[in-house]
Amino acid sequence: MSGKFSKRTIKELSPVLFELGPVDRVVYEVERDIDNIDGVRYDETTIFPGLIGRELPKTFGHYHPKNPSGVYYPEIYTVLDGRAWYLIQRPSEDNPRVIEEIYLVETAKGQKAIMPPGFGHVSMNPEDRNLKMANWIGPFEYDYQTYEDMRGSAYYILQSPNGEVRFEKNPQYEKVPDLIRLEPKEIPELGITWDASLLDMKDNPKNLEFLIKPEKYLNLLTIENCFQKII
Repeated sequence: MSGKFSKRTIKELSPVLFELGPVDRVVYEVERDIDNIDGVRYDETTIFPGLIGRELPKTFGHYHPKNPSGVYYPEIYTVLDGRAWYLIQRPSEDNPRVIEEIYLVETAKGQKAIMPPGFGHVSMNPEDRNLKMANWIGPFEYDYQTYEDMRGSAYYILQSPNGEVRFEKNPQYEKVPDLIRLEPKEIPELGITWDASLLDMKDNPKNLEFLIKPEKYLNLLTIENCFQKII
């Protein structure tokens, strides 16, 4: 297996940050196309620890396009080491400044989280150690521009010196619901369980079909089916 490496520095993330830090610092690195099954690729990402100003280290954020059937492509992540937070948001079809739903998905090592159709997402490292995660993603290009235009997601997640986390609404958005915290569920119907690695999904290519033909699995690719509330 071999892939293509890329890195993002604070300078490169500056359009979506709450505030800046040392501009040359690398926040995360990605190895893309480590494996590829019929155009569905497997990537790995490492997000390094260390606040960016007061903000948790994070990825740039992106949305997905629609597939030929008119359904937005989903994506699936797993945590290989550390813990990951995914801030997922679904905008109005008519106005990206209006967010209809927004959730913070909190995942632990070995857990898998689906980014459902229609949701943009940002990945964050909430711990003082490397976060390593992997994903399978279909054959399309990410839309980063909408996040850049909005100066990031609808919430900035900030941390005080005593470790207290605070959620700051992004004033670029016109409507933002209250944030709901979720954790992922196992979805055996899609071959998604905690005791199997994400890379093992390639052993049965049908397990990856929902990534390119989500219209066949819309009953499974819902917030209610993929997640449960954290009490």
